[in-house]
Amino acid sequence: MSDDFHYDKLVLLNNVFNNTLHQDSSYITPDTIKTKLYPHQNTLIQGMRQYREKMTRGFLVGDQAINGKVGIVADPPGSGKTLSMIAYLASHLSISTKMTSELTAHSSAYFFSHRLHSISETNWAHLIVVPHRLFGQWKQEFDQHTSLPYVSIETKRIMKGDAISKLILQHRIVITTDKCYKHVQEYVNTYQIQWDQIMIDEASAIFFHSSDPPLRFQFLWLITNNWIPLIIKTPTINKSNLFFLRDRITIHPDLENWLLEDITVHYEGQLVSSAFMKEYISFHHPERGRMILRNRTEDITKSMNLPVPQYHNLQCKPNMTLNSLISFYLARQRDPTVRSKNIPHLFQSLGIEFQSIEEYRSRQPIEKHHLIQRMINDRECVICLEQCEYPTMVQCCYHLFCGKCLLKNALINMKCPTCRSGMDVQRIHCLETLPSEDRMLAKNKMEVCLDILRENKEGRFIIYSPFTNIYYELMERFEQIGIKAERIENNLFSLIKTVRNFQKGITRLLFLSNVDAIRGLSLTSTTHLIFYHELPSYESKQVLLHSSQRMGRTLPLQILHLHSEIQV
Repeated sequence: MSDDFHYDKLVLLNNVFNNTLHQDSSYITPDTIKTKLYPHQNTLIQGMRQYREKMTRGFLVGDQAINGKVGIVADPPGSGKTLSMIAYLASHLSISTKMTSELTAHSSAYFFSHRLHSISETNWAHLIVVPHRLFGQWKQEFDQHTSLPYVSIETKRIMKGDAISKLILQHRIVITTDKCYKHVQEYVNTYQIQWDQIMIDEASAIFFHSSDPPLRFQFLWLITNNWIPLIIKTPTINKSNLFFLRDRITIHPDLENWLLEDITVHYEGQLVSSAFMKEYISFHHPERGRMILRNRTEDITKSMNLPVPQYHNLQCKPNMTLNSLISFYLARQRDPTVRSKNIPHLFQSLGIEFQSIEEYRSRQPIEKHHLIQRMINDRECVICLEQCEYPTMVQCCYHLFCGKCLLKNALINMKCPTCRSGMDVQRIHCLETLPSEDRMLAKNKMEVCLDILRENKEGRFIIYSPFTNIYYELMERFEQIGIKAERIENNLFSLIKTVRNFQKGITRLLFLSNVDAIRGLSLTSTTHLIFYHELPSYESKQVLLHSSQRMGRTLPLQILHLHSEIQV
């Protein structure tokens, strides 16, 4: 039963990937679009035109005749969907379909009716609804890349009298926010204006209240890169379970790559406005995967031709003490076992020095030299009575131990095994020269961040950590070296101001703890993306990565992962 459940999901996802758009350059860009479109954008726009025509007229799949009024545009983040949607609307400034039909709620399989939905030839327009944080970005795309007239409605204050209604009928394109949609709909109802096509950006993450006015349209476009919650009612996917069923069907290469990315981590999606959106999407139709329009990953990569990001993994010194190492074992309910191969990492993390025998002896009192030399000549661990691995001497009684034996003893009882003096890492020395390949970066994460910022004085940085206290710890240090930093907050107006400052260069560093706050935002001026801590899921990483790795980028994005894990 469980296999059948996972198999149905696998087949559905595979159908989506198999139905990806084929390259098509037949779309002719309208004169109102000032920017040359990329090949994959032309393919998407032409695919949307053909899809709407096919869905409106109906088409056959086996013995089923399928009609629809909904399409899901699902290209990946950073691929230029916004401009593609605008270019699509630029070629639809006249009505293409005056009448459509909708199945009535009381219909059954054997007795059904359709409600005819006609649109006026004069009182109509297209509506774009976007999350409030993306409103300015959409306006910028209109102004920078097109000469299309449009009406932007961000607040209800401007909708007084009939002036706005006349502009809507004149320009035919309206853009508003999820917060203002209710007031816009009430306003156009007053003036009997109908929507030909409605576009909803970030459809899986946008918020509509369940009491908002219902959508009335000739065709609805849902735009999102996170499309799985729009076709699967419970969007939780165990990737490994699906991957192990791959021998039953021929899996599309793009789907196989997605399943293999973080295969042990479950995909967990969310449809934020499920109560509102459930009226417009189908979670049960076996052919619902055909609603998805997307380009092949290979075609997008070839079309965009972005510089390849440069990845750097930096091993940093953990902020560790003997007490924190003990807590590490206790939290995981593990016995304090230490392997010899991990001694270089652990000793460096604890601040225990590696010295040659001559260097160590020269720093000790002369009367202790003979004792030290005798211990070194014997090279016998006082605890295990074997030859010492990573010979380590304590400065209280000058006995010699294996590095792992002494450390394990310190974790159980923080006293010298022989003279019972208190154990202090400052009085422990490993009498071995550390090879260069075992020498880790002798700076912690904070120090490494500061070095990166000093070395790249013209850079723009995003630092990710889920812990907001890190920002406040770093803040003072950033100010000392003259770098203005801001934290991306969930407050809408604070977020808009912070992003504007970053784009203008007033702020050079953004600290991010919630990836969903920047979903859909374009931050292409970023030069360095620093992962202070790792993100838990592949999908979240893609959102953060493609906020910077987007169309139009000319220089490689520097991606730095800071690692300071305790190796035991």
